[in-house]
Amino acid sequence: MLKSLFLLRQTTVQPIRYLHLSIPHFTAGQTQYHGQQDSTWWEKYGSHVDPVQSRSELLDMDDLDERHFRPVKPVIPTYQSFSCFHDPVVSRVMGILLRDGNRELVEELMHKTLRTIKLIQVGKWQRATTDEERTSIECNPVTLLKQAIKNATPIVRLTRIAKGGTLYSVPIPMSPIRGTFTAIRLLIDSTHDARPHDQRFWTLFAKEIMDAAQNQGRTIKKKQEIHRNAELNRAYAHFKWQK
Repeated sequence: MLKSLFLLRQTTVQPIRYLHLSIPHFTAGQTQYHGQQDSTWWEKYGSHVDPVQSRSELLDMDDLDERHFRPVKPVIPTYQSFSCFHDPVVSRVMGILLRDGNRELVEELMHKTLRTIKLIQVGKWQRATTDEERTSIECNPVTLLKQAIKNATPIVRLTRIAKGGTLYSVPIPMSPIRGTFTAIRLLIDSTHDARPHDQRFWTLFAKEIMDAAQNQGRTIKKKQEIHRNAELNRAYAHFKWQK
């Protein structure tokens, strides 16, 4: 009797557990989305069609196409809405700039920074007199940001290793993920160090990015200082194998 009641309870609860998978208007917050492909949030999009990500395909779409009548999957399974405006490097810089969850402020600072870079570079392009000078000027602020991060990324770092009761600063290779994070932190710290009271953050941040894109400025000096310290402690480099 008890066994039959337990089986009956399982059969009645099981459909309720997966009821939300058949309801298309449930949001990600209601289903506890965590970003995994096999999560409950992602499973409910099994019957959804893939989105149209090109303008030409959208213009050629027939009026009787099923994508007009069926629910569409999100372009990116995150908080972004438009894939053409999403860049992982810019999102990572905004994540490092984020303080106290105030993402609107960080987005405003980032947009003003990129706008300042754009205005400066377009002004240089308009003042250029030859085609060669105009060709050498990069007007895309996102490209300059990526170049600045690439130039400011150190390849080694120092770590503390105890040997015989003594702590040694041992140079070790830096992983690409940590190198990118360090470069972004150097850009932000250099901006804060040089910030006077009469200038805005986005103006100095834009100048720091443009300087780092040309291998100049405080950020590049801090990167060179990291490499210089690693060079001074190269005698302890063999300790990394004994950690």
